[in-house]
Amino acid sequence: MQNKDVLLLDSLKKGDERAYKNLYDLYYSGLVVYCFNLTKDQDRAEDIVQQTLVKIWIKRDTLHIRSSLKSYLYRSVYNTFLKEYKKLKKEEVVLADLKNTVLMDFVEKDESILEERMKLLESAIDQLPKKNREVFLLSKKSGYKHKEIAAQLDISEKAVEKHISRATQSIKKWLKDKKNSLVLLFLRFRT
Repeated sequence: MQNKDVLLLDSLKKGDERAYKNLYDLYYSGLVVYCFNLTKDQDRAEDIVQQTLVKIWIKRDTLHIRSSLKSYLYRSVYNTFLKEYKKLKKEEVVLADLKNTVLMDFVEKDESILEERMKLLESAIDQLPKKNREVFLLSKKSGYKHKEIAAQLDISEKAVEKHISRATQSIKKWLKDKKNSLVLLFLRFRT
């Protein structure tokens, strides 16, 4: 590792915010370009790089980089990209499961009915109490593990499980109550 990287890491470990700003200034643009080549989405690329750099700041005390700092950063961005990719796939599966379990009585051929269903699902999520909604979205939409959510929100893992369970039950109940509206909507489009 180069001397400037060693000095930068030492300053980072000591909590020097100027060192973090230097790290950011030196590598941010190149990391975004690299990540854009992976995502083909500028906003996602910027988000992934920012997440990576924030994690480095948070874990600065425990950083043990034996290769070059640049290699470590690019590998970290790639790993964050993979994690985000898996979360997106997981989110698609979760939404599909929710749609199938709650709304599987209907055969879907008309795109406008699907849009209505998605609006209903979003409305069901929006009606949740704030904490339940926050925990549910972090888990099901963002793909965070219970332990990560607990740490982020400063609550126990058991509380995370309870919030998710309550949210899921509330969503199912709310959607079941709205099921009659969907039947009417379905009949209206069929005639």
